Amino acid sequence: MEEAGKRTRPRIVIWLEWAAVVLLIGGVAAYIFWKPLNPMSNPKAAEALAIVQTHAAKSAPTIRQAIDGVMLANRKPGRTPSMGDWTVRPNDRTIDRQGYLVKVEIRLPADQSDRWFEWQYLWLVRLPTREIVPLSRPAAELMP
Repeated sequence: MEEAGKRTRPRIVIWLEWAAVVLLIGGVAAYIFWKPLNPMSNPKAAEALAIVQTHAAKSAPTIRQAIDGVMLANRKPGRTPSMGDWTVRPNDRTIDRQGYLVKVEIRLPADQSDRWFEWQYLWLVRLPTREIVPLSRPAAELMP
């Protein structure tokens, strides 16, 4: 029997509330697990990022300066290229799984006013040997 002033909630509402809580917790856990490393919190990741950004390029003293040059060369009236954040992840793509993957994406305006090009620069950095391997075509074109 129901007491005066107390109402029981339908079971479906209780199940929906619990499902929302589980989805929220699962989403937070997935974000924490799959987000890129913060290079400043991991000294090895920061070293990998520094190795890539300061490595010599074909058209500039460093890769970072070469990418900045690409950005400047592709400015168009009323349309500015944009660059995403530099990200660093532990390597899970190659067989040896050593080192870090360093990535940056840029978006350049095309000749048509509603079109854009998106380029992904991706490098594998092996820290013990300080070797950089370009894994994308745009990254390979910057390397000497």
